[in-house]
Amino acid sequence: MNLPDKDISLNESLEEFDIWITSSLGEIVDTDRFKEEMRLVSGAFDIIGAATDTFSNPALCRPDSMADTLASLIAEKPVEERKKILSSLASTLFVVTGKSDNNFKCQFPLYLRDNAGWLKIPSLSKRKGEIKIITSKLPRVLKSDTYMSIIAHISDKEAESRLLKEFISFLLKDEKAVNQLWSIGYSYFALKEFNRSQDLLAPIVIFKVRGSVMASEGHEPESRLRNRLKEWGLQPDVDYNLNDVVVHDKKYDLERKTRAYDFVIPYKTVGWNSGWDNRIFIQCQFYAGDSGSVSHKNVDQAKNSRDYISSFVKNPIFVEYVDGAGYFSSLNGDLKKLLSYDDTAGFFQIRSAPIRLRREFQKLGFLTPLEVEHAVVITDGSKNSVYTLLKRDGYDDREIDRVWNESLDRELLKTKNGKHYLISGGRRDIVRRYSLLDLIAVNGARLDQKTVNGKSLIPGYGPFFGLALDELVEHATKSLREFYDEVSHSKTFLKDIRWLCEEGLVLSR
Repeated sequence: MNLPDKDISLNESLEEFDIWITSSLGEIVDTDRFKEEMRLVSGAFDIIGAATDTFSNPALCRPDSMADTLASLIAEKPVEERKKILSSLASTLFVVTGKSDNNFKCQFPLYLRDNAGWLKIPSLSKRKGEIKIITSKLPRVLKSDTYMSIIAHISDKEAESRLLKEFISFLLKDEKAVNQLWSIGYSYFALKEFNRSQDLLAPIVIFKVRGSVMASEGHEPESRLRNRLKEWGLQPDVDYNLNDVVVHDKKYDLERKTRAYDFVIPYKTVGWNSGWDNRIFIQCQFYAGDSGSVSHKNVDQAKNSRDYISSFVKNPIFVEYVDGAGYFSSLNGDLKKLLSYDDTAGFFQIRSAPIRLRREFQKLGFLTPLEVEHAVVITDGSKNSVYTLLKRDGYDDREIDRVWNESLDRELLKTKNGKHYLISGGRRDIVRRYSLLDLIAVNGARLDQKTVNGKSLIPGYGPFFGLALDELVEHATKSLREFYDEVSHSKTFLKDIRWLCEEGLVLSR
């Protein structure tokens, strides 16, 4: 449906931002990465415990016995499982001894040369798709992952034990390091009797995986938006890009450093010009905490990048995808600065994308299959009625032709009698739920905080905007011709509202 575009001041937008904020994308302990690492670290302590009589005495934490036992325990496991166990062992020893892989990779080769007297070392060679063990000169740099991968591929238990002994000896080279390992290991097995050992290891694992989890969290908002775009019927790598897009003017600009855009929409959509004109350029910035100089730098880069693109692109539309608790607190000044730029066409958050971003699509004249489906639902379903409605909403004939034909080709629509069309079965729920969301946008009103009770609130129109539930039912039964039976059925209607609330698209007060 055609979403109303109402004037909203910067202050109203910022108030709305605070209400619809997604403060974080989840706790580290809830991630699959944490759970897998916890399993491996627990396994590493169990293996070391088997070599130290469950850490009964610090004197038993000897590298030679630990290495022999570890080599025996992993002997029958597949190579990939061996690599995971050994990598986890390495990370665990790094954490308890305070070493880092950056230090290790430089210092360990010197240790092997000066303490173990090694001048050569086994290494991996890939020949005709097969990995073979060869002997190579001791390298100047040796990462722990590389070293553990070598051990994992060796099928000689004695050689494995020798390599492991030197690795463990390097990390446990003094009494302090041994005692640190022993104190955690002893506590681990003591707590294991009470089924609380993971409480001890949780801080260690969190410290270990935090960097990779935070890095993946940076891509999570992008992933969530791609899921929304799919819901709207857009096609990946056609209507929207799957990887960052760097926009250059001419070939001689390719060496120029310029900011990549997380989304450029429409991307390679048929019927749109092949260049970058008339596109929406989206930057994604999610900060769950205070990222300090990183955020300040991104704000400055945004202006420089926009100036560059505006120098050769006709009608670039810059929209910011911003969210996270950091923007509510210490980075709020950066948010204000970013949204107050004259060339900031708009912004959206994780929860406001279905209103705010789709509204930007509509202003551009970029039609989505969802809008065509809505047009089918609220008319008699004939091609002529759909075209008439979409033209009234501002779309040109070529764009309507493009999406109409695409919707038929992809079987998003099905014909009832050759003249009238219906929503395909697999799309009915999502189309109906977005219909309800849009009806709130079309028929809702601005509210103050005292009058929000009993209302279904949506973002995009200031801090408080919504519609009473009974009014929504009335509009739905009148407007959604094809969905009359569903929306007039209280169980289905309430299920749809619950879905919208669970997805964070609606707030029910």
